[in-house]
This record gives sequence, structure tokens and C-alpha cells, in this order.
Amino acid sequence: MNTKRFLSAALLALAAACSDAAGPLTKKTGPLTDLEAAQELWKAQNLHTYAFLLQRSCFCANTHPLFVVVVNDKVAGVLDFQTTESVDPQLGETVDGLFTFIQNAIDRPARLIRANYDATKGFPTEIDYDGAAQIADDEIFYKISDVHPIAPPAGTSMADLIRRP
Repeated sequence: MNTKRFLSAALLALAAACSDAAGPLTKKTGPLTDLEAAQELWKAQNLHTYAFLLQRSCFCANTHPLFVVVVNDKVAGVLDFQTTESVDPQLGETVDGLFTFIQNAIDRPARLIRANYDATKGFPTEIDYDGAAQIADDEIFYKISDVHPIAPPAGTSMADLIRRP
């Protein structure tokens, strides 16, 4: 009987000491979440000045596709892709800002948060969010595409590329 208890305790201790070999480990010594893995992949791109298309579906002001320009990790300008007019930069977002949006929804927790990530660069490609079942019109869906580094042509500044309202 003592041998069985000893073996059970030894197996339990061994099992507790093992980590999940199927995935990389975070600082918390657990497997990476999809969000954490995507963030690491994004950070590895070392992109701080880039542009992308952002499409938002929600009960909100501008739902046209937006061309977002990010310079040094800050939204520098946003163009309505449909009208080609410059719009309020607050309608844009950075990739890191989108990651923060996802993490905040997880932490809250939101009624629904679902995200897909680009397998090569790590940025979110789709975010589906519903904050609470009891609140109408708080749902939002983001589609992100065409994330690419940008640099102004020779003799042109980044400011010259962005039209202000």
C-alpha cells in the first residue's frame, strides 16, 4: 500500500514538473496564447512606420474602409479609402492598439472576443467583439489587411504624404 502511495506521489510530482512541450513558454511558464504568439510575431517584424487597410463594421460613424498611416508607432493620418478624403486620425488605430483592444476585451471579460492573426506577420486580420449581451449596438467587427512598411520617396517628408482635414 505504501508503495502505491509513493508511486502515485512520484507520478504526480513528475507530471507537475513537466511543461507543455507542444508550444513555446511565456514568462508565466505556460503555453503562449494565440494573442501572445501573434504579438511576439508582430514584434519580430520591427515595424514602427507602416500603413494598412482597416474596415470597421459597427453602429458607428465611419464604416468605410480606412487607409491608416502609422509613423513611429502613432497614427499619423487616416484616409477614407472610398472617398479619398482625410478623416479624423482617431478613427485609425495602430496594430499595437488593436492588440490592446483584444487584451482589454479578454480581461473585462467581453461577451464575445474572437480574433484571427496573420500567420506571417502576426497582426490581427479579424476581430469580432461584443461587450455585453445587455447592451445594444456595442458590437464591432474589424478587418485588417495589407499591412506593409512605408517610407517617403526621396525628397519627400512623411508629413507631405498625409493630407490633413
